[in-house]
Amino acid sequence: MAELKVGEPFGIGSPNFEKLDLALALERIRNDLKTDFIYAPHLGLIYARAGNELKAALEQDLKNGSYTPELPLTIEVPKSFRIPIVSTGRLGPAYSRPGSILLPKDRLLYQAFSDIAVPVVKAGLDPERSFSHQLTDDPPNAMFQPTRKCWNELQTALSENAADDKIQYIMKIDIASYFSSINQHMLINVLKDSGYEKWACDRLEICLISFTGDRSSRGIIQGIFPSDLFGNYYMAPVDQFLSDWGVKSARYVDDLYIFVDSVDLAEKVLRDLIPFLRAYDLSLNENKSSISPKTLLVTMEPDLEALFQAAVEEISNQVDEEDFDADYGFQSEWEDEDEGDEGEEGDSDLTLAATIVLFDSIDQYPGHEENVERFCLPLFAKAESNHAVPHVLDAFRKRPAMSQIYCAYLAKFLDEAGVTEFLIGLLKDETLFDWQRMWVLAALMQGDPSDDQVKFAFDILKDGNRHDALRAVAAYFVGQFGSHARRTNLRNYFPQCSPYIQSAIYASARFWKGAEKTNARATWGNLSLLNQLLTKAIFPVA
Repeated sequence: MAELKVGEPFGIGSPNFEKLDLALALERIRNDLKTDFIYAPHLGLIYARAGNELKAALEQDLKNGSYTPELPLTIEVPKSFRIPIVSTGRLGPAYSRPGSILLPKDRLLYQAFSDIAVPVVKAGLDPERSFSHQLTDDPPNAMFQPTRKCWNELQTALSENAADDKIQYIMKIDIASYFSSINQHMLINVLKDSGYEKWACDRLEICLISFTGDRSSRGIIQGIFPSDLFGNYYMAPVDQFLSDWGVKSARYVDDLYIFVDSVDLAEKVLRDLIPFLRAYDLSLNENKSSISPKTLLVTMEPDLEALFQAAVEEISNQVDEEDFDADYGFQSEWEDEDEGDEGEEGDSDLTLAATIVLFDSIDQYPGHEENVERFCLPLFAKAESNHAVPHVLDAFRKRPAMSQIYCAYLAKFLDEAGVTEFLIGLLKDETLFDWQRMWVLAALMQGDPSDDQVKFAFDILKDGNRHDALRAVAAYFVGQFGSHARRTNLRNYFPQCSPYIQSAIYASARFWKGAEKTNARATWGNLSLLNQLLTKAIFPVA
């Protein structure tokens, strides 16, 4: 068999092709979309309504040896940590990280590769040391245990390890630019050594390299299930290193807690750990790493944890378990593509007294604001409760990393006084990331936008300095809500757009009528694979 090379197409024949469960992969992608960094309603339409055609297209490419992975769409996403302004106490600009999505065929194969790696990963992780992204098959499309469960188990492990009378100090280690630093070849070697089959390793490595635009073989994209799986597993040798050293540790992705009986022991461990990490292409984030007495261990404050527990108990009997991972992660859906064009229905009968008590305590626990918001806001949205609207309007510019969740919440209350006006004002705020504007547009799309809003979206689309992820949402916005004249201008602008934006324009034709809609199919329906899949989604009998 010829050696696989980056940039050249490859295939997967029998019997290996049959090991790929594309149906399961598609279900997991549909679930994973809830937390995507990038809002792409046109791609969501493909996963929801043209899944069989997507699987068939990938199967054809793999069986005839013509599959070639493409570059992901990547946008800068603000991080929670912000640069302090010295001597003022004010917070300055936010740090950012890359957030990516893959095009449908690439995402389907990447997910399928990760699914067949699950037994290997599960066997290779130390459950006494690794607590993030714990695997589950109940329900199968979830892939991971609820985030809050994993986080709570980490907190328990930290407390239990610190309770050992021999432990006096805790070394907190943070890895610098973790996902961007992962050595793809080393990741493949770790998987291969653990029993991941060579045919899959070789092709997965080609995909990983292809997903990095500079072909650097460093870094994996962030924000989707497979990268969560592989990113967590990449640290397994570090867990083994600390086990061999004979020290207790607990880890959440790349955040390490190491428990020692003295500063001298901490120094000895660190002297070996630093070169071990360096040989593994990782380095310490010196600003976020520290050694402290165990008495200063910061876990969840007991009073705050009690409030969380009361809120969990309150809603556990009211919300289906698969819907209840609202905590520590965005879990709302903008559109239910399987059921038509209506948005996700609320549940005004939910009782949220304990959740309101938790939310109203937010100012008492500095540093935990985002944890409280991630838990409460999706529940308030589901219950159609406007309790948090004033808080979100005030916090939006303070915590840019929360914009996705804030917008999902505010989208439920566009009729509330000042909410729509506030969102429109955000679109005009030049200090916002394009990523934030993208979610603001997504929120406004849940209402009945005025022509002025459509015009503003069209101006965003025409601004070549804006990111394609934002411009595609703007195009979809215009196509869905624009007048006939606006849609005519949109169609005339079509040739000037990238294929990604063009597919968003074509997807918006689902809202058009008569000859305008059929002409869109005739003109654009076969321009690209994305458009061919969209044709199946928009015109099911085509």
